[in-house]
Amino acid sequence: SVDKKITASLQDLTNAPVDEEMEEEFTPIKQEVQSFISRKIGRLDKTIESKYAFAGPCSFISLIHEIQMQISGAPISITAPLALNSVIREGDVTVNDMFQLYRFENFLYAMRLSGREIKGLLEMSYDLWTKQMTNETDDMFALRRTGNRTNFIAPYYNFDSAQGINYTVDVTKPKGEKLNITTLADGTPFDLDQEYMVAINSYRGNGGGDLLTIGAGIPKEELAKRIVFSTDRDLRHYLMKYIEEHGTINPTNAGNWKFIPEDWAKSASERHMKELFK
Repeated sequence: SVDKKITASLQDLTNAPVDEEMEEEFTPIKQEVQSFISRKIGRLDKTIESKYAFAGPCSFISLIHEIQMQISGAPISITAPLALNSVIREGDVTVNDMFQLYRFENFLYAMRLSGREIKGLLEMSYDLWTKQMTNETDDMFALRRTGNRTNFIAPYYNFDSAQGINYTVDVTKPKGEKLNITTLADGTPFDLDQEYMVAINSYRGNGGGDLLTIGAGIPKEELAKRIVFSTDRDLRHYLMKYIEEHGTINPTNAGNWKFIPEDWAKSASERHMKELFK
């Protein structure tokens, strides 16, 4: 047998010499990447920020919903914020901004889901996202406070919201009973027993976050059978293409859902946003 003792320590590389041979080898590649990500693809008429997605509908998430529905042809879209605090400034939009808008290499699916399954998925999402309030000073977001740091308890990329349907989220209600989905975007009554086509990313569509399996109650082995459409490239490619084709984008807030009671929700979300993004 051999005895080994290994120790590790951090080394200060501030004044370490540059490997000139390596720098020469990779400089052209670096310049090529820089040229690609700096390429202008369009313009935004206003600044959009992902952080507002936690307090309600916002133009950052509405833009993703809108493009998902347009690509898939589905009347309902489901997505979550994939970044806690991404900002894309008003003005020129570059390829690099697409990594702020959509961080992961997800494909886009259109899936067959019943109204009951859509509600189950969203109930689980908002249960991860929010707590049950008994008075207006209670926490609305499900938060963990450690020292002077405040974070969500659950991963925020599982905080799905929907567009194409109109609904409220009652934060005074217990787990599984918060949502009241009333109509589709066109005013048609929402039917729990009807099947709908839903635009959703491949992470969620393949069972990621358990929102479709535990929340909607669909066996994992059945998920693939529900997929009726899939893009052949990642969603970021299509977001970029959409902006290129439209030139100037004026993102709007669909405003199709809200937390209620509104006064409690407004007060609580303002408190929480200050804590999370101080």
